[in-house]
Amino acid sequence: MKTPKNVKKKRVDVVNDAQPQFERFIESRESYIKALETTIEVLRQDNVQCNENTLEMRSSIDELVVMQQLSNTISTALDKELILSTLVRLTQDVIPVFESNIFLLDRRQDRFLPLSPSCSERLQEEVEGHLEAGIMDWVLSEKKTVIIPDLKHLGENGSARNFVIVPLVIRNEAIGMYVIYTQKPQQEFSNQDIQLLTVLANQAAAGVENWRTYEQLASMNEELKASQAQMIQAAKLAAIGELSANIVHEIKNPVQVLMMSVELMQSGRSLPNWSDMVATQVKRLSEIIRRLMNFARATSGELTFEPVDVNKAVEDIVAMVQHEYYTGGIEIKVSLNEGLRSISGNATYLQQVFLNLLINAKDAMPQGGTITIATETTPSHVRVRFSDTGGGIEQKLLKKIFTPFFTTKGEGKGTGLGLSICRKIISQFNGGIVVESEVGKGTTFIITLPVT
Repeated sequence: MKTPKNVKKKRVDVVNDAQPQFERFIESRESYIKALETTIEVLRQDNVQCNENTLEMRSSIDELVVMQQLSNTISTALDKELILSTLVRLTQDVIPVFESNIFLLDRRQDRFLPLSPSCSERLQEEVEGHLEAGIMDWVLSEKKTVIIPDLKHLGENGSARNFVIVPLVIRNEAIGMYVIYTQKPQQEFSNQDIQLLTVLANQAAAGVENWRTYEQLASMNEELKASQAQMIQAAKLAAIGELSANIVHEIKNPVQVLMMSVELMQSGRSLPNWSDMVATQVKRLSEIIRRLMNFARATSGELTFEPVDVNKAVEDIVAMVQHEYYTGGIEIKVSLNEGLRSISGNATYLQQVFLNLLINAKDAMPQGGTITIATETTPSHVRVRFSDTGGGIEQKLLKKIFTPFFTTKGEGKGTGLGLSICRKIISQFNGGIVVESEVGKGTTFIITLPVT
């Protein structure tokens, strides 16, 4: 069956009408795709730029964190070379540095002294020249940074080098200058450069102030140690003076035996085992002198620690006083724990404590009595007890007995430093000393020391 002609004609007309629309659709689609591609490319570039900005921001933050950490190092350092070296490292992140140094104002001599002794003569001469020209005084008074061209170097080859002088300010007072020798041209310095250098110089000022304070405290501490050593030595010599009669007796006995033996031998009489007897007495003399010299020798302010046999320290000090105490009606009873562990301390200082306690016990018993010394041990400590049968101490006075210059003895019979020295020494050994007393029954001092 054939299609009528009029129908064919309509189909052709429809196709002819639709073709322009289709072509427009194709063109529109292509334009849309191109626009979409352009948009995607713009977004991609924006994303790349954003990532780059993020990396730059992260890098800047990292740099700021590092600078802050280094600035803290400057402001808290206790070593002048560390202050300067850290300051130079930070400065090199701002401007190039040939050399630099901090110059502190010495008001007594009206001059600037370099913080580091490694400062070059050229830099010192430059500072002295600016001081004479009044530039340094201006920087001090105005507290402002100045940039001064290096005229000598400019005359050599025409290149530009500069000295940057930044005041060190703390608590609104200029204490010195940070002088930097750089090849950065003056016209290239920005306000940000000056601000950063000012911040660094102020951090350095805080560091210098801390270092000076630390040095002063260290010096005062050394003087205090020396004074304490002198005080302890004076107390030792005073104690030896009190024990002089006992010391003379201790030395006199073996000397008399030796003299009698020599006289008998000179008269022609033979002595059985005379060599053993002489050796015994010489050894006895040597032991007496050893104990006395060990106790009396001067000690430095710096306390040295070593393992100490507490039992032996007790025996040595008792041997020094036993005869004198015995003649004064005082019996010394010693009960030593054989399994006692050693402590970390100083034997001479510990004997000083024991002797002070023995002297106090003797003074508390003018009519005689008994002193009991006992040592005992725990897993972590050694304990030493000094007990006497004296008159005891009133409760209201117990809190004061360790106070320097406090004494219950009569006038001219004590300095009031003995127990204060005892507590100081025991505290240096990381130990403790306490007192228990009852009027009419006696007093007990208990020393507790950590074992090594």
